[in-house]
Amino acid sequence: MFLLLLVFSMQIYSSPFTEADKKEVLKQFSELQNALKRKNASALSTYVSYPLKDGNIKTVIWKSSSDFIKDFRDPENYVFSHLDELKVNSASGQIDNVEEKLLERGGEGGDKFMEITGKFITSSDDEAEFYYGASGISKNDDLFVVTVSVYDDMFDGSSYYIFILSGNKLKLVSYLQLP
Repeated sequence: MFLLLLVFSMQIYSSPFTEADKKEVLKQFSELQNALKRKNASALSTYVSYPLKDGNIKTVIWKSSSDFIKDFRDPENYVFSHLDELKVNSASGQIDNVEEKLLERGGEGGDKFMEITGKFITSSDDEAEFYYGASGISKNDDLFVVTVSVYDDMFDGSSYYIFILSGNKLKLVSYLQLP
């Protein structure tokens, strides 16, 4: 009986993305990309949930918007590389992923490529445990995850941007980088 009550209560308090929510997420993500292109740190900081946690080690990256703005202006601490290149259409709800975009020819490790994907994740998805574990977000909330992968013949690394829709506002809740 307790298990049935637990499952029922999770369904009541769960807040999965509706189609309208998905369009709103993509609309706001597009606005975030525009702020990024304009290098508008103040506007961009409104999309960050403070304190933002580093999904790798659960430490705080930014405690406040002033911490964020300071790091945003420092190229050494820049964490939004290539995020503005994902193509989204909020009217249709479509995400056009970037596949094998050539970044650089030759070099020691061969040609350098980039891929960018955006997807909606629910707690029932196969890879959900990874994203919920990294973000510390309740499995009652659906996620919008953008992955930026840069690779060549010798190195492969990915950055994961984990967003939720909180109070009808898109919020970056965790940033994770591997390796």
